[in-house]
Amino acid sequence: MILPAVFLVSLSSLAFEVLLARIFSISQWNHLSFMVISIALFGFAASGTILSILDSRKKGWEKRFATNKAISVMLLLYSCSALISFLVLQKIPLDYFRLSLEPVQAFYLFISYTLLSIPFFFAGFIVLVAYAYQPEKTGVIYFAGMAGSALGALLPSLLLPFFGEGKLIVVAAVIPLGYLLATAFTRGERDVESRSPARKLFFPLLSVCTMLLTVFLLLTTWGGAQVAVIPSPYKSLSQLLQFPHSRVTETVSSLTGRIETVTSPYIRYAPGLSLKYKGTLPVQKSIFRDGDEQLVLYGAGDNRQEFGFAGFTLPAVGYRLVKNPQSVLLILKGGGSSIPAALEAGVPELFVVHENPSIARAIGEHYDLSATAENPRVFLKQSQRKYDLIHLENWGTSLPGSAALSQEYLFTKEAFGEYLDHLSEKGSIIISRKLLLPPSDSIRLFSTALQVLQNRGKKKPEHHLIMLRNWGVFTLLVTKNPIENRESAIAFAEKLNFDIAFIRDMEASLANRFNIFDRPHHSLAVGQVVQHYSEKREKMFFEDYLLDVAPQDDQRPFPGRFLKWSRLGDLYQSMGSRPYSLLLSGEVVIAVVFFEALGVATLLLLFPRLLAKRKTGIPLGQKTYFFSIGAGFMFVELYFIKAYILLFSNPVISFTLVVAGILIFSGIGGWWSQKMGKNAVIYSLIALSLTLLGIFLFIDPLLDYLLGLPAVLRYLFALLILLPPGILMGLPFSLGMRSLLSSPLQRAYAWAMNGCASVLTSIVAARLALYPGIQSIILAALAFYLLAALCSKSAAAKTVLK
Repeated sequence: MILPAVFLVSLSSLAFEVLLARIFSISQWNHLSFMVISIALFGFAASGTILSILDSRKKGWEKRFATNKAISVMLLLYSCSALISFLVLQKIPLDYFRLSLEPVQAFYLFISYTLLSIPFFFAGFIVLVAYAYQPEKTGVIYFAGMAGSALGALLPSLLLPFFGEGKLIVVAAVIPLGYLLATAFTRGERDVESRSPARKLFFPLLSVCTMLLTVFLLLTTWGGAQVAVIPSPYKSLSQLLQFPHSRVTETVSSLTGRIETVTSPYIRYAPGLSLKYKGTLPVQKSIFRDGDEQLVLYGAGDNRQEFGFAGFTLPAVGYRLVKNPQSVLLILKGGGSSIPAALEAGVPELFVVHENPSIARAIGEHYDLSATAENPRVFLKQSQRKYDLIHLENWGTSLPGSAALSQEYLFTKEAFGEYLDHLSEKGSIIISRKLLLPPSDSIRLFSTALQVLQNRGKKKPEHHLIMLRNWGVFTLLVTKNPIENRESAIAFAEKLNFDIAFIRDMEASLANRFNIFDRPHHSLAVGQVVQHYSEKREKMFFEDYLLDVAPQDDQRPFPGRFLKWSRLGDLYQSMGSRPYSLLLSGEVVIAVVFFEALGVATLLLLFPRLLAKRKTGIPLGQKTYFFSIGAGFMFVELYFIKAYILLFSNPVISFTLVVAGILIFSGIGGWWSQKMGKNAVIYSLIALSLTLLGIFLFIDPLLDYLLGLPAVLRYLFALLILLPPGILMGLPFSLGMRSLLSSPLQRAYAWAMNGCASVLTSIVAARLALYPGIQSIILAALAFYLLAALCSKSAAAKTVLK
């Protein structure tokens, strides 16, 4: 029974983990969903700590816990704790953004973290018992666990459209329990111990009650309300639903997000609209992804008379600057006003791209347009067409700072290069975003465009740029050739009461006329950027500026990240000395979580020594070996997850493909390790290190090539790239548990060490991606696997001596 238990609990626990991350991304924010990885791995590590302590007090525990009855109890406890922890989490009033105002939120966070780690503790307990009880079958056990986990990663993508996040996590939690009940009358082993009737009935009754609760939650209206996932109150969907007569008319859950269509008489969405507009706005309905990223559908179909308002918005300057535009490419990720802008301007050919299939379909049906559901970077790579206008809409999250950890490839230097390559000779790029203070996003985008133009040999790159603003929105125009009719843009701004942040040969009086700040902050900052670039001193500007606003490339694609740790004090003061504002940043979250994780990991690794009755030393070589392979494995996994977002645009798709692929391939490697001897440890690590070095050297041109392939081939080749490192990554752990360790205590402590390393690595990887860049993650993995290779000889020598 132990192998099926390992398979099922691995399947269930990873599906539970994936769904928890999805739920956190809806009910909280994306920068909190990464905490789920540390929650899961801490639960696994804690099981190693507990069994290490138990080994010092009572030998032979692995035989007792490996019986069918003990495994059944552990599976039951896993399912019950998973179900209960989720239901309790639904009732905890956790609000991360009130942490600095309400100390009780720290307690809620601690309770949530602890509760959710309990099911992963039982899952890790079962897997570790299998390793300790049957060390000679380590490779087979490893394969069972990895195969189950791979299927668990795929399960949400298959079932989310039918169940939704809340109900599906309930199903995932009770999968092992369903197996227990299905096999209860077919197992040969019988309990013959003398126990009271009450104790004999306890676990069967608990099993039946848990299944009845599951049925109740899945099939009744009240039960559905208990597991419903409610978006964060700070997200735009929650804010809209507070108005009367606002209701969700359709909900579609899938791997790419939860899509909700909302109707309300109070939707008035027209970002960048001039106060000179005196007409009425058309009827609107909104589509939300994961409670945010609002996209608005205007009016009924393509009736241009309803879209007159679009001519009074900031992006309309782009349609005035390009005479008689014949074609426009609209790249949408939220927003929606670009479509009325193009229709109002009378552009004959509109090409709409949105990465989400459900939203693209809704846009096409509403406007009777051809809307393509595709990653915009893939679309551009595969398109040979030239456009007079490329209009990008990506307004970011409704709460600035909450997307600091989100990868976005629409605003990197490589992306700007693609846009320029697809412009006609008179073409222009239009980008509108929220206006932030201190100036940040606007400065980065302007600098990116300026640098790309300069790199292309433009002698006066600033002559290709215009930036307009009102009180809350800015619009950046980037033209393929120098702008000749600058007077048209100046007249447009004056007519509609917009301020000019930059235009060549600009008079200072144009900067702060209508939407008045205490100083023309954005115009002054942009002017400094232009001056520093013209003097070849741009690095000095970026080093001295309060925020990190340097242009980003595909290795650091985090448009919502601006924090400079060296200027943290200055930033704190500029925001009114309010710690609340800093807590909005995902970068601060990473730092806080890392130090918390480091403290917990230290305790988990020290407890076996502090609480053990018999002081049994674990060789340093063994500790370092298992810590290193745990860190290396997680670094490789996270590197590919982040790197593949460029290919698939959606991080959840990237996560699913990479985790499923690496886990199944490493499981094959574990199975293969059964036929290998002790010397294979060092050879496998050398081969893996060389493979990772090859990935570091050649992955960028390979990913660029994959962008141009059809979807099926793109997925296939992306999976095949994972095959060599995946199989080799399955060898060090399996071989190490079988060949380098000689006792259940060592295996339990190695399991804890491996889990703690994975926790810390998952947090460190996020910081590495933000600063040195995504490629530094694979270099970190290479360093740890080389360290493991160095330690493998000493670890093997200690085993021989014992």
